Amino acid sequence: MDKIERLSAGDLRELMSGPGPCITIVLGGTENGDTATEMKVALNSVRKRLEESGTEADALLAPIEDAARDVRGETKSRGAIVILASPSLTRVLRANGDVKPIASVGDHFDIRTLLAMQQGHRAFYILALSQNRLRLLKCTESTSEEVAVPGAPASLADWKQTDQPDHVLDNRVTAGPSRGTGTGVMFGTGSDREAKDEYLAHYFLAIDRAVCNMLNGSSELLIPAGVEHEIALYCRISNYPHVVQPGIHGAPDGLEGGEMHRRALELLDQRDGQMGTDVPADFDKRVGTGHASTHVHEIVAGAFEGRVSNLFLQANASYSGAFDPVRQRVKRSDDPMDSPVDLIDAAAVQTILHGGEVKVIAGSAMPNGVPVCALMRYPAVQNAGAGPAVEAA
Repeated sequence: MDKIERLSAGDLRELMSGPGPCITIVLGGTENGDTATEMKVALNSVRKRLEESGTEADALLAPIEDAARDVRGETKSRGAIVILASPSLTRVLRANGDVKPIASVGDHFDIRTLLAMQQGHRAFYILALSQNRLRLLKCTESTSEEVAVPGAPASLADWKQTDQPDHVLDNRVTAGPSRGTGTGVMFGTGSDREAKDEYLAHYFLAIDRAVCNMLNGSSELLIPAGVEHEIALYCRISNYPHVVQPGIHGAPDGLEGGEMHRRALELLDQRDGQMGTDVPADFDKRVGTGHASTHVHEIVAGAFEGRVSNLFLQANASYSGAFDPVRQRVKRSDDPMDSPVDLIDAAAVQTILHGGEVKVIAGSAMPNGVPVCALMRYPAVQNAGAGPAVEAA
């Protein structure tokens, strides 16, 4: 059994590809963090469903029962626990996202739970821009730890002792042209503020070079913390493409790591609420071309064909029915005889299996507030004489 860990983005396709039956159990815990009663109820529910389907339950449930003993009493301090079990694996994951307690059995693990965990797993850095002490904090949703930045000056005084100014910054800061003499820098007739900014800009450039080298190829966000003027200065000279503005304002020497972490999460929440979407601004123009759709039947068929590159859905989006992949027909139905499933969930699974991306976003970020929409890799091939893609219930 795997140790407790957090779900990374790269795990989704692997988890969706495994053989069933797949068991998903989410434990929210009591106010005291205990999961014993919750786990007992979940196991009883899962056992009943397995036995109803004619599946041998003991072999699948034994590893889960072992996991229950290992994680009892931790949810209050560390968040909800997700247990995934199938014939090929048993994993215990720590949930960062907004996951809901469930106990499900299906051909795939519960896709909504995994999507919430993936989107809830935020990894980022906080760069404390202090003239006295540089700090870089590596953070997740619930943790922060200070890490070394190889090659970065420890402070402004350290930079002055070890580095020469880099005059390529002359057009990036407010100071005028500078002239170097020996190991120092002589400035023109600019103000003291301009001279100070020139020093800081060179200091920040040395920091930025080290940070860029350290995070080379990374897409993780970098949140600067410092006084407002110095953050603005750093953002002007930085070459790292994922700096989050406006940063965390305040003298960083007076901010403990926990306080910066809390304020960073608030900034990211605010940023996510404002951006909230990767739906292209010209999405409406793509509808009707075969490269985008807001119609469930087109999206489901496209997902099973591997044409969906990006699927966006609201958290409460649902469409009960059945899909015939041979006839490419979607039938909306709640009739047990049709073995209905949530076709939006099915489309999400197929999108992931075919190498696409799925995101749950707010209704306000969806085109015209639709429950689901998708970007297509290429239009559907129209078959001569083909009937409608959707049937009435």
